[in-house]
Amino acid sequence: MQPLQIGVCSWSLAIPDLGQSLSTIKNELGLDLVHLGFFDDTYKNPDRVIKIVQDIGVQVSATAVGFAGEDYSSIQRIAATGGYMPDADWEARRAKTIAVADITRALGVKSMSTHVGFVPHDARDRKYAVMVDRIKAIADALGERGLALLMETGQETAEALLAFMAAVGRPNLAVNFDPANVILYGVGDPAEAVGLLKDRIAHVHMKDATASSKPGVDWGEDVVLGTGEADIPRIVSKLRAQGYAGPLAIEREAGNQRLADIREAVRLLKSLVG
Repeated sequence: MQPLQIGVCSWSLAIPDLGQSLSTIKNELGLDLVHLGFFDDTYKNPDRVIKIVQDIGVQVSATAVGFAGEDYSSIQRIAATGGYMPDADWEARRAKTIAVADITRALGVKSMSTHVGFVPHDARDRKYAVMVDRIKAIADALGERGLALLMETGQETAEALLAFMAAVGRPNLAVNFDPANVILYGVGDPAEAVGLLKDRIAHVHMKDATASSKPGVDWGEDVVLGTGEADIPRIVSKLRAQGYAGPLAIEREAGNQRLADIREAVRLLKSLVG
C-alpha cells in the first residue's frame, strides 16, 4: 500500500454479490484498495473468495467480520446484540472469526477488524472481565495466524477504549478508527480521539456524520463525506501529523446513491492527500 492510500469498504456499495461489488470498486471507482467485509455466509466458501479477489486484482487492506443477529436499529439494541457480548452467541461468533482469520491469512492480509461489542463503562462490572477474556481469546487466535485484531471505534470513548486495550494486554491489538462512529454513538470529538489514540490507530475508515439531539441515546446521521461534523480535513491532517501512513477506507452505510457518494468522498480525499 501507498501512504494514505484511498480505498473503500466492500460493503459500502450495498451490492450483495462479492464479485460484482469488487468489480464496481475496481472498474467504476478506479480504486485498487478494499476493506473486505464478511457479514454473511460468504466466508463458508473461502476458495471462491480468494479467487474473486485475485481475479479482479484488488488489494485488501484488512478484512472485517460481523455477525448474524447484530441489530443496529438503535444504540440500545446493538449494545445488547453486538459483537462478542451476547453469551448465547459467543462460541458461534468466535468460530466465524477464526474462519475469517484463516481467509485473511490465506489472502496475505495482516489484520482483521470488528466491532467487539459494548464494553461496560464500569470496569468492576462482571461483564467487563468477561469481555477482557473474550478479546484475549480472539486476539490470541489471530496472533497464532500472524494477524492483528483491529477494534473499531465508536461505542466507547477514546479513554475507555485505551483502558480496555490495556486490560486485554495483547501486542497484536490495535484500532480501526472511524471518526463518524464517535459522533454517531455520541462519545466525544473525533479529532480529540485521534490525538488520544495516536499510534494505536492501524487502519482508518473515512466516514462522516451529524450528531443527534440526544447523543448516546439516539443515533446521529451517516452523511456524505465532508458534509458532516467529523471535520475530515482536520482528521486527515492530524493523522498525517502523528505519522499515520495507513489506508483511508471510505465507508458509506446510508443513502440510495452510494456510488455517487463514494465518488464525492474520493474527490475530497484526493484533494487532502494529493
